[in-house]
Order: sequence, then structure tokens, then C-alpha cells
Amino acid sequence: MDYRTPKPYLSDSCQQCGTCLTLCPVMKLPVEEARREIANLREGRPSRVLKECTTCLDCDFFCPNGCNPDELMINRFAQVVEERGLPERARYFLPHSPVNFRTYVLDGMTSKETDIIQGWRDMTPADEVCYPGCNMIATPLLTRTRALEGLDIRGGLEYCCGEMYFRMGMFDQLEQVARKTTAYFDALGAKKVTILCSAGYYMFTQVLPHFGAEYHFEMESYLQSIDRRLEAGELEITNPLDMTVTIQESCYGKQFGQEYLDLPRTILKRAGAEIIEMGNNGECMLCCGIGSGFSPYSAYNPLKLVPATLRVMREAGRTGADAIATYCSGCLQMFSTGRLVYPTGPPVYHVLELLGMAMGEKPEKWHGKFARRMLKGTLLSNTPALLSRRRFKPGSIDSPL
Repeated sequence: MDYRTPKPYLSDSCQQCGTCLTLCPVMKLPVEEARREIANLREGRPSRVLKECTTCLDCDFFCPNGCNPDELMINRFAQVVEERGLPERARYFLPHSPVNFRTYVLDGMTSKETDIIQGWRDMTPADEVCYPGCNMIATPLLTRTRALEGLDIRGGLEYCCGEMYFRMGMFDQLEQVARKTTAYFDALGAKKVTILCSAGYYMFTQVLPHFGAEYHFEMESYLQSIDRRLEAGELEITNPLDMTVTIQESCYGKQFGQEYLDLPRTILKRAGAEIIEMGNNGECMLCCGIGSGFSPYSAYNPLKLVPATLRVMREAGRTGADAIATYCSGCLQMFSTGRLVYPTGPPVYHVLELLGMAMGEKPEKWHGKFARRMLKGTLLSNTPALLSRRRFKPGSIDSPL
């Protein structure tokens, strides 16, 4: 098989020991079953793993021989999509579909939110810009904080980094994203780009160049920028947080090593919060729930998404922490929506909101409205597709997918 992921699955080094699937926090398979499933995956046979894998990338860290088993899963996803296509319901979740869950949210935004997003569409050349990413575009009020003061935010939904395509094994679409984003940043002439999400940071630094992107600028995560400004005293903590928080890990945080994983923890500690870790954290984290939609067999089935989100929220609740802290707006969206069906779960905040509170800012109350609109769009607006038995094969990102 031609492995197209940036890190290839090293089949010759794989001893089919099953460790990756026995330690997987989602499947936790018995050893013998894990070995059988690895054999099935390697030979292209049906496997329960393809229905349950969330492509959180944890298994790459469990493999004793560094074989990158997650890349085996993603490439098998690609094979299934190529052979069978996707259920019609998945179209609503693909980033470049003319109508998708993010465009639905944007259509219901206030004029204040719309004005913020419209300002980000400025194409005036600039040496330094800040890339928001699709999830931040769907939650623009997060950026109204002094923590991001001075950053020139630029972007639009059409310049999505393609993270969802990557985890679904949609490689043709990734090549198109690589060309589109290269042209976009070339037009801006940026020499440095600060990226507001870990997924985007990973895609731009490690994935899209593998698919043909040619970026000519320095990249930095917003977490690195904020940590540096806190260290330098440029951001002043005037109202230290008197609370405990547990951190929901981004699926991509561990890809940058422990130093990166420490960043949100250091920021929150500087803000006065006490950290209580979930049982699954760091290199053994659980995806916020969206990963349960990436399998071509799930294809964003709500019956897969909701239980996965509630599972993590319950684990967070068991820590006894006052709140869940995320450093990914996508995780924030999943948990905000999850609270509609799990109202007794802990409240959820983005790191930017908590830091803003510690600096004396009052976060705007938008989570509930966002969650209700997200749920309405997913379950009601997309009802015909949810009930449809039709399938489709995704095409160009510049035309209806």
C-alpha cells in the first residue's frame, strides 16, 4: 500500500504485538484480539478498529518500535473512502461544503461577531499575521482579549487547514488545501504567522508541506506567544483565578513534545489556577468527541459523537475540578454542546477566557447560544442527510463536495 501520511506506517518494523490497541484509551483491546485486529488492518480485511478509531494519534506513542500505527488507520480510512465513498450526512461536516456546520453557525451570529470575522478578510500585505483557523472563526468572541492584543488576525473558512480531511484520510483534498493556503499566504506576503489552534499549527508545520505546500514564513503557536508575554510581564494578572481546572488535551499537543503540553498548564498556573489532571492526559488523552466522526463508518453519526463527548466530560467531572479548560476552540465547541445533554457537567472555558478573567476581563456569555445553534444545525438542518441512504465521493474543494 502507498502510505501517503507524513509519517509512514513502518510495516517492516511492526511485530504485530498489539500494544498500540491494548493501550488505546478508546478500545483497550485484549492482547490476542489486538493482534488479530492489527493483522486485519495490515491485510486490508474488515476490522472493528476502523469503526472505533478516533485518530487521536495516541497509539503512535504506545508502539514500542515507533511504527506509527495511527498512520496505518488513516490510510485504511482513505482506502474505504475511495472504495465506498461517504454517507450523505458527512457532507455537512466537510470544511469546504457550501453549507456546513460552521457556515450554519456563522449565519446566526450577531452583528458584532460578523464584523469581527469580516475584518479578518483583509488582504492587505503584512509582515506578521495571525491565522485564526476554522474553529476560531466559529467562535470569534474568544479573540476579544488583551492576551491577543497586537496580533493582526487574518483568515476565512475557505482557507481551512484541512485537519478534518487529514484524519479522514481524504488526501486528494489535502493536496488542494496545500495549494490554496500556499497561494493565500503568498498573497499576504507574511514573514511570520501566529496560529490560534494546535491542529492548525500541526497541519501547517508537519502535514501540508508533505502534500505540496510551500510556506515561506516562520510559524508560532499562540500558546508560545502568550507564555512569552506573561514571562516578560507584558500581560498583568490583576485578578488571580481562585479555582481548580482540568485540561482537555488537543489531539495534536503531544506531537510537539512535553514542552508544548506544558504551555497551557504554565499559562493557567500563572493565572492563579490549580491544575487537576484527568486520568487520560498527555500522550494518553481522549479526543473531545469530534474524532468519533472521522471514521468513514461513523461519518459524523451523532450516535457516535455525543457519547464520545460525554465520556470525556464525565472523566473531567470525576476529577472534582471546578471547570474544564481547553486550548482548542473545537474542543470548547464540543463540550459546550455536550453540556446541553449533560448540564451537571463542569463548565468549560478556553484558556483565553480564563487568562482574560485573571487579567480583569469579563468573558462574554455566548457558549449556550452557540451550542444550541450547533445542535440545531446538526440534528435539524441536517436531518434529511442523517436519514438518507445515499453515499457520495468527495470532489474538489472549490466546487460542491
